[in-house]
Amino acid sequence: MPAVGLFGILVCATVIVLRIATAYVAGRVHRLRASAEILVFLAAAYFLIGPALKFLGWAHLAEDMEKGLATAWIVCLAFLANGIIRVVVWDGLLSDHGRRTVPILITGGVGLMIYLIAILVAMHFVYDEPITGLLATSGAAALILGLAAQSTLKEVFSGVALNATQALRLGDFVEIDGIYGQVYEINWRSIAVKNPHTDSLYIFPNSGVAERTILNFSEPTGRFKYFVHFTVELSAPPELVIRAIAKELENSRFVRRDPKPDFNLLGYTNEGIQIRIRYFFDGDDPWWDAQNEVIMAIWSAMRKHRLRVAINRRWLGSGDEWADLGERTETQFTRQQILDCLKRVTPFDSVPDGELAELAATANVVSLNPPGCFYEPGERSDGLFLVLDGVVALYERAQEPPSHELRIESCRPGELFGLQSFLEGTSRNYLAQAEQFSVVAHLGEEAVRRIISSHADVDGLLRQNLMDRAERRRASAEAERAALLAAQHAGEKRRISQEIRRNVDDLLAQPALHHLLSILSSRVRHEDVLTATMAGAAIVAASRGPVDSAEEDFLRQAMAEADLLRHMDFDHAREIFRRFAADPDVMKKDGSAFAALDRSKEMRNGSDIVYAIATGMSGVHGAPTNEELSALRAIAQRLGVEASAARTDRQTAASERKRGN
Repeated sequence: MPAVGLFGILVCATVIVLRIATAYVAGRVHRLRASAEILVFLAAAYFLIGPALKFLGWAHLAEDMEKGLATAWIVCLAFLANGIIRVVVWDGLLSDHGRRTVPILITGGVGLMIYLIAILVAMHFVYDEPITGLLATSGAAALILGLAAQSTLKEVFSGVALNATQALRLGDFVEIDGIYGQVYEINWRSIAVKNPHTDSLYIFPNSGVAERTILNFSEPTGRFKYFVHFTVELSAPPELVIRAIAKELENSRFVRRDPKPDFNLLGYTNEGIQIRIRYFFDGDDPWWDAQNEVIMAIWSAMRKHRLRVAINRRWLGSGDEWADLGERTETQFTRQQILDCLKRVTPFDSVPDGELAELAATANVVSLNPPGCFYEPGERSDGLFLVLDGVVALYERAQEPPSHELRIESCRPGELFGLQSFLEGTSRNYLAQAEQFSVVAHLGEEAVRRIISSHADVDGLLRQNLMDRAERRRASAEAERAALLAAQHAGEKRRISQEIRRNVDDLLAQPALHHLLSILSSRVRHEDVLTATMAGAAIVAASRGPVDSAEEDFLRQAMAEADLLRHMDFDHAREIFRRFAADPDVMKKDGSAFAALDRSKEMRNGSDIVYAIATGMSGVHGAPTNEELSALRAIAQRLGVEASAARTDRQTAASERKRGN
C-alpha cells in the first residue's frame, strides 16, 4: 500500500510538472531546448539545496527536497526523451512534410510508456521502494497489449526502418515482388505503388516490403537501363550482327546515344547464338517506345544484311523469308503504281507518260523501319526519293548539343525529298529517317537528269517546290528548337533532382553529437537551408513575373521527391517563398533574398541544394527565358557554384542563338 500510494503521488506530481513545462514551452520557447534548460536547473538545484537548507537551519528537509528534485529531474528527462522521439520519429522520419501520419494511439502510447518507466525508476532508485509487483503487472499488461497490437507495431517499425534507410522515396520507380510502378504514397502502415502502364494501384504492407528485395530504377540516377534478348542463326557472323544493329540505333529517338547500347554474346543454344542488347533511356515515359525502337532496329538490321533470327527453320521447311518479303514489296508497289504516283507529283505531272515510265522502271523500291535512315548528312547525292507509303522525317543537325537533331519536315506519300542536295549538286544536308514503316521509290540521278535536260521547266518547278516548303521547314525547326530546349531543361531538372537527393543525404548524415545539437537548437532544423532555398526559388520566379500556382506546385513536388527537409511543413516553406517573391527588391543583390543565400554556405552542400532548386524553378513553364538564366547566373556567383554558372552561360548562348534565328 505505501508503494501504491507513493506511485499515485508521483503520478500526480508528474502531471503537475508536465503541465508547468508545457505551459512554459508552448508557443514561446523551443520544446527540446526548454527541456535541456530545466534539466540543468534541476541538477544544479539538487546539488545546492542541501547546503542551502543547512545554512538556513532546515537540515531536516534536505533529504526530502533532494528526493523531490531527483524525481523531477527523472521526469524531465522523460519529457526530453519523448520530445526527441516526437521531433526525430513522429514529426521527422514518419511525417509527410510537417503532417504527422502516425496515429495518436501509437504516439500517446509510447509517451505513456516513457513516463511510466520514469516513475518506476524514481520509485526504485530515489525512494528505495520495491517495484517487483508493479513490474510484473506492467509486464503482463505490456505483453497483452503487444500481442494485441503486434501487426500494427510490426508495420510501424518496418516503416521506420524503410524511411531511415531511404530505400525508396515518393516518385521513385521501383519493382517490389515482381510488381513495377511509381511510389505513390508512403505512410505509417503501407506503401502504395502505381503502375503507370496499367493505371493500377498496389498496396504493400511495410513489413512485406521490408522483407522483400526492392529494385529501385530511380537510384542512383533517373536513367533507366533495360535489355532485349534474341537469337541469330549459327551462320550469322556475330560481329556483323552487332555492328549492323548499332548502326541502326545511331539515330535513335528514344534510346540514349550516350551511353551507347552495349551488346553481350551470351552463348550458344539449340537454335543459334544468343545475344543481349542493354540500352538506356530517360525515365519511365519512353520505356515502351525505346523497347519498340530496339526491336525494330534488330529487324531492319537483319533484313538489310540478310541475316535471320533462329527458329529451327529446317523443321518448318522455311525458305528465304527476306527474298519473299522483297517480292511481296515489289508486288505491292509495282512499276505502274510508281508511275501513277509520279503523275500526281509536281513537276513530273507535265512530263509525257513514256518518259515517266522509263523513270519508274529504273526506280529502286526501299522499305525501312524506324530508326532506319535512307541517307545521312554528308553522303553523296544520288537522286531523288518519292514516298510511296509511310512517313519520312528530315532532320537537321543541332548546333547545341551536337548529338541531337531538329526535325524540319515530315514527308508523306506523294512527296519528294532529297531535293536541295540534288539541285545544288552537294552532299546531303539532312538526315532522312523512317518515322514509321515507310516504302520509298529511289529515283536514280541519271534518269532524273535526263528528264530535266529534256524539259527545262522541270528544274524550275523543282526549285519552286523547294522554296514553297522552306517556310514550313523554318516553322518546324523553330518548334523543334523550343521542344529540344524544353527537353534539355527537363533532363537538367532530372539530373538536378538526383543531385539534391545525394546532397540532402550528405547533409543529413551528420555526426551524432552535431545532429543532437541541431535538434536542441532554437531554430527549426536546417531552417537556414530552407530559407536560402526559398529565396533562390523566389529570385528565379520573380525574374519572369508574378508567382503562380505552377511554381508552388513544383516546389512542393521537388521537396517531396527529394525528401528535402522532410519533417518541415510545406506551408511554412511556401510562406517564406511568397514573402521573398513579394519583396520589390528581390532582384537586388544587396536585398534580403540575396542575403539569405549566404546562410546556406554554413552547411555542407547547402549551396548545391539551393542552386539545384533554383535551376529546377527556371523553365517551369517550358524552356528557361534569358531573364531566368540571368538570375541563375547571379545566384551561382553569389553561392560560388562556378560549374553551374558556366552551364547557365551555355544555355543563355543557345537561347540567344534561337532568338537570333
